[in-house]
Amino acid sequence: MKTAALIVNSVLPLSVPPTHLPPRHPSDTTTDSHALRLPAEDVSVPRARHAMDRWLRERGVCPDLREQAALVISELATNAVKHTDSSWIVCAATSSPYGGVQLEVHDDDSGSRAPCRRTPTAEKEGGRGLHIVEALSESWGATASPVTRGNVVWARLRV
Repeated sequence: MKTAALIVNSVLPLSVPPTHLPPRHPSDTTTDSHALRLPAEDVSVPRARHAMDRWLRERGVCPDLREQAALVISELATNAVKHTDSSWIVCAATSSPYGGVQLEVHDDDSGSRAPCRRTPTAEKEGGRGLHIVEALSESWGATASPVTRGNVVWARLRV
């Protein structure tokens, strides 16, 4: 198993104009990252949501963006718990000095396929998660995880 430091290094830096964070010196291009390893169980979804919200609040991220991030991390974590055969998941976030936020959920299921959006119907309760992620995100995607045996699904939030 790789360490959280490797998870942090796998998150792409963002270049979004500042809108809700105090200005920083132009030479300050650092990103700030956080990762949390949780069991792949339903109870982990609210834990991930609350931990990410607290972490973003401590960094001065505006309430609207934190609310979007909470919903996106909930949807991504729920999908990893429900649709993979993982024993644990890693939820990661990166905040850039330019106001962007990127969220990632890594699963450890080596047999999992990349997620795909389903067509929601009025009769089905589920199937809307990735549509919500897409609506709230500047971009999103999935690829093989560099830190687990499974996939990582990521979302870059609009500012």
